Amino acid sequence: MKSVFSKIFLIAVAFSVCPTAKASVKNLRINEVLVKNETNYVDPYGVRSGWFEVFNTGYSMADIGGCYVTNDMNNPKKYRIPKGNPKTRISSRAYALFYAYDKGDRGIFHINFSLDEKGFLAIFDQSGRLLIDSVSYDINAQTTDHSFGKMENEPIATAIWHSNLDPTPEAINYTTVEKTRADIYKENDPFGGIITITTMTAVFSMLTILAIIFTYTGRYFKRKASEEKSMREIKLFAKTGRYIRERMWQDKVKEELKKIEKEQEVIPPFDADELDVVAIATALYLHFSNQHEIEQTGFYLNRPLNHQTAWTAKNNLFKKSPIRK
Repeated sequence: MKSVFSKIFLIAVAFSVCPTAKASVKNLRINEVLVKNETNYVDPYGVRSGWFEVFNTGYSMADIGGCYVTNDMNNPKKYRIPKGNPKTRISSRAYALFYAYDKGDRGIFHINFSLDEKGFLAIFDQSGRLLIDSVSYDINAQTTDHSFGKMENEPIATAIWHSNLDPTPEAINYTTVEKTRADIYKENDPFGGIITITTMTAVFSMLTILAIIFTYTGRYFKRKASEEKSMREIKLFAKTGRYIRERMWQDKVKEELKKIEKEQEVIPPFDADELDVVAIATALYLHFSNQHEIEQTGFYLNRPLNHQTAWTAKNNLFKKSPIRK
């Protein structure tokens, strides 16, 4: 019972793996071919011969073992690639290189025909009936040490073969050398006149722009500083003028006050002796000139003891009985 289940499991695995393996083999493509080799790539035996490159365009491993390579469409099974060797397993987006100089007994990747025989190369699947990929070329048109290959960035179905000045076995094909900007400038301007004029124009243009910017910026700040200085002077002048006017007004007020003081100058008080004399003289004058009025109340002056009391002090006034005549 266990053996039955084991056989069923193996059959299922086989059916699940085989379509994948067949599908992965279909992703193999002849990618680059070099027919005439004199100074180019050398095989493990030190021989310079024609070679071709197979590229796995898929994203899964493809085993080329058991497939056939031929240069004759009528004999698709001319060279069978040995099966069961790990070297025949081509990883995703990887390469396998075959040497073609009719030495099929030197290893897996040495085939039994040369590329300069018929101008045709093809790969068939393990059955020898399904064509995987092929290429035809003119032997006489091939240049020594120049290969032809497909560009990696072109679609597989519409890829065009290009001549390679520098063969790239087991690597991405570059059919043309990309020119740098320096190379383009060198071709268009061998003496450097254009680049010199362009550079100097750019430099002087920038200097002119900077000069204009700095000039107008300096004028702006200079004008602003002048305006600020004028405002400070105006404020200072106004403040000074107000100060001068105030001082002039103060001086004028002082002069007026001095005039008033002069006009209203107070006579300094007499001494006590002088006051007594004045009072007696006035009383005698009034008495002898009969101008003294008879009053009901009499006022008498007593000399103060300290000799310093003023005439109008109240303590000098003593009210007595009136004189009756």
